Amino acid sequence: MAYENVRSTGIVTVEENNEWRFGNHTDDGTVSVTLDLSTFNVNDKTKRDKYLTGLGDKATTIWIKSGIPLAKITASGEYGPYDPNATDGRQNKIAGLLESMVEISVTFGGWDVVNGANVGMRYRGDIIKSKLPVVPADGAVWGGSFFDIEDDTVTPLSNASATSNITVPATVTAANITDASTVGRSILTANDAAAARTVIGAGTGNSNFDGSYNSLKDKPTIPPAYTLPAATANALGGVKQVTIAAGASAADIVTALKTAGIAK
Repeated sequence: MAYENVRSTGIVTVEENNEWRFGNHTDDGTVSVTLDLSTFNVNDKTKRDKYLTGLGDKATTIWIKSGIPLAKITASGEYGPYDPNATDGRQNKIAGLLESMVEISVTFGGWDVVNGANVGMRYRGDIIKSKLPVVPADGAVWGGSFFDIEDDTVTPLSNASATSNITVPATVTAANITDASTVGRSILTANDAAAARTVIGAGTGNSNFDGSYNSLKDKPTIPPAYTLPAATANALGGVKQVTIAAGASAADIVTALKTAGIAK
């Protein structure tokens, strides 16, 4: 929900426009930064009107508008308005948005932040991008975590910016994987397991292995098949089971044993 804060310099009256906020923003999601006021005090009237409010020929107090996209100045580490045409680092990435209006005292000595040098910068939140005092172009790179919510459509600004300078093919194919080897791409496009084995030379003319057990190296020695010897009077061995009918005579038993080859 947008809210307004009316303030007066005694010369002009200004209103804090927070229409760029979507929903209620809490203190969570802000950090303290130092502004380079010279980057807001520009000769370009169009930019000045976007950056500042409360301007007037006799104004001794003016305000920098809330919601201005801020970017880091490489040399000083201070922050100024994001500007794609800048050359001091502010052209690289939107670090966050100015959380609240900043009161500036205008004196003969220059500009000073009334309530101290540090101000709050929001680095995440739901916003309405079209309502920002300065609306970045669609190709602008966003840091932090911001979502543009307009007309019931949610657009992830920060996530989208990560790929803003990358061309993504409409269809991803093996050929698009630039860090893959020729063999790797061929495996990806193999129609079946046999074709994949052919690519890597497994079980084909490109391999030294012919599929035979005897071609393996370091294979164990397998002993010959064991033959059970016949039992003798002096050695253990295999015997046959003989079925003898109940009540058989001694002669019948001997005959059965001879027939089985157990006795002679």
